[in-house]
Amino acid sequence: MSATPSRPVDSAARMSEVIRRFGIIPFFRGAVPGWSVEELTAPGCWFDEGPDSVELGPWDWKIDVVREGDIAYGKFLGGKAAFATVRWYRELMNWRRSLPRCVPKPGSVEAEVLEIIRAEGAVETGRLRSMIGVKKAVMDRIIQFLQAGTWVVTGDLIRVYRGPDLHYNGWQRALNTTPDALFAAPVDAGADAPFWVNRFAEEVPASAGLSVPHSPSESRSLLISHILGFFPSTPLKTLERLF
Repeated sequence: MSATPSRPVDSAARMSEVIRRFGIIPFFRGAVPGWSVEELTAPGCWFDEGPDSVELGPWDWKIDVVREGDIAYGKFLGGKAAFATVRWYRELMNWRRSLPRCVPKPGSVEAEVLEIIRAEGAVETGRLRSMIGVKKAVMDRIIQFLQAGTWVVTGDLIRVYRGPDLHYNGWQRALNTTPDALFAAPVDAGADAPFWVNRFAEEVPASAGLSVPHSPSESRSLLISHILGFFPSTPLKTLERLF
C-alpha cells in the first residue's frame, strides 16, 4: 500500500478520506515519517505556514471530522492527538483496556471523572474541572490518561468566539464522552460483563459480546501489521512504543 495519498489534505472532506484510508493516524508529525495529518496537509493549509496560508486548516476541519460520528479523536497515540476509524479503534481498545496501567484504579480521581462522564453522557473539560475541583493541568493529565486507555474520546469540539468582534482564531472547547456511548449499541452481555462490552456499529453481530473476536495481543499485532503495510521500513520497536 502506498503511504502517500493521491491528493493532499486541503479540506475537511479530504481530511476524513485520508483518516479512513489509514484507519488510524496521528494529527502531528512523529516517529514515523509521513504518517500524520500534518505531513499530508497541502502546502499553505497548515495554519502557521505564513501570511498566505489558510487561516486554520486541519485545526478547524477536525471539528467536521469528529462530527461525522464514526471517527475517534483523542490523545491515544504516544500521548498525542490522533484519529481512528471505529474498525481500528476497536482493536486499540481491546489492547489498551487489557493493560493494568491503563485501567483507572477504584477510588481514584481518574475513576471519578470517568463515572461522571459515563453518567452525563458528555461533559466539557472546564465543567469537569469545576466539578472535581482541580486545576487545568491536572484535569488535562486525567483526560489524557483516560484517552490513552481508550476510556474517553472527544465527542465534540465547540468553536469559541472571543473579543468585541467575536473573532474565532481556532480556540475550541472539548466535550468528553466514552467511545461506548459514541460508537456502540448495547447488548445483553450479562450482569457480570464489563461495562464496555458492547457491539460497535454494524461491524460486530449483537451476539458477539466482546468488542472484537480475538485476544488483546492479537489486536496489537493487527495494528502494528496494518501500519507496517504503509510504512514497511519502520522499526518494530517504534510502533510497539506507540501501541
